[in-house]
Amino acid sequence: MTKRYTYPLLAVFALLVATLPAAPGYAEEPGTASRVFEIELLVFQNLVVDDGGEIWPIDYSQWFEETGEEPAGTDTATDKIDWLPEKAWRLTAERNALGRSSRYRPVAYFAWRQAVLDRSRATPVSLSGDRDRRGRAYVDGAARVAVERYLHLYLDLQLHTPVADQSSELLELEIPEFRLSEHRRMRSGEIHYFDNPRFGVIALITPYEPPPQETAPVPPAPAQSPTTAVTPASSR
Repeated sequence: MTKRYTYPLLAVFALLVATLPAAPGYAEEPGTASRVFEIELLVFQNLVVDDGGEIWPIDYSQWFEETGEEPAGTDTATDKIDWLPEKAWRLTAERNALGRSSRYRPVAYFAWRQAVLDRSRATPVSLSGDRDRRGRAYVDGAARVAVERYLHLYLDLQLHTPVADQSSELLELEIPEFRLSEHRRMRSGEIHYFDNPRFGVIALITPYEPPPQETAPVPPAPAQSPTTAVTPASSR
């Protein structure tokens, strides 16, 4: 199983996912038909940021610009996906471990099923966290999954953290504080990390295999009653 740890803080989670079984990586030749995948994103916040005294500036200009990664148009694929119920999530062990940690906090879990198309036709899925949790961080943004020879995952997420003593005017602006905008080539069944010093994403893409359709049992044929042979009377 291939994992990438961009920052040392994420190496802690190597032990959490080392036992996760890896499915065979998926590769598809260009031009072939789309397939259905289940995408899971576990977003977490780093509560203990060791910046070494460095101040991380907030580049607000990028928030109002196109990323250059998304296809033309503004349509999203949110109405073309199926959100997965919690009982179908595969990263609950990692989420629970994050919840017990004093260094990290799970912020959001997004899980859905969709047909994955090539990059020229793939549209982003709009993601929106819970903004009503007072005093807690939330995340929103978009994710786009495409396939050429390999799967590709594009993330553009913003982490909003609570700030005390903000004026009402600033609160109405809701300017994002930290942004994660990355693209990663993925292999299905493998855990991948997207991260910056403030928050990160654990991502997993799994091929969807529909359950076999149950066929109605064929009722047995009715038993036939034995026929009695009739011997014609002999003529005298």
